[in-house]
Parts: sequence; C-alpha cells; structure tokens
Amino acid sequence: MSSHELTRFIDSVVRSHELATGLKPLTTHEQIIAYGQQQGFDFTVSEWSDLHQQDLLNQSSAVQESIRLADPGHWSWAFRQLSSWRAMLMEGAGDGRS
Repeated sequence: MSSHELTRFIDSVVRSHELATGLKPLTTHEQIIAYGQQQGFDFTVSEWSDLHQQDLLNQSSAVQESIRLADPGHWSWAFRQLSSWRAMLMEGAGDGRS
C-alpha cells in the first residue's frame, strides 16, 4: 500500500511542470525515490517498490515489455515507470531504443 506522501509526490509530478522536468535526468528507481524525498515527500523505498510493482502488474504484457526495454539514458525513462506518468508523454515521444 502506498503512503499518502508517495501518492502526493506522484500527483504533484503530474501537476507541476517543474517537478516533472526534474524526472528527465533520472535513470534508476533509487534516483526517483531520492528526488521525491529531496523535494520534501516522505515515503520509503519499500512504498515506492510496492506501488511500482503493482502498477506494472496492472499493465498489458506489451506495455510491461516496453517499460523493461526502455533505455534508462533516454529522457523519458522515469516517466515510463508509472502509468500516471506515462500518460503525460506525447505520442511519438520515443524511448531511445531506435
């Protein structure tokens, strides 16, 4: 179960261009967690991991595969980690694989 703070962080990224822009250079889940915590959101690694895993399991196998294959060095990688953040990507954003 995700904490209120984790949910608040995820929603704040969707609403705030500044917070969303901060995701672009991130290449690991640890960096996403640290970024959220540095921005003042109090959630744990376990809470992030549980929520991410649940979100991933709710996706089709094709979407799961595209998430696994996305290049962590591509600016969109962090956005691909949660369905609510993937929804922010415009069609044709690419994932750095081509």
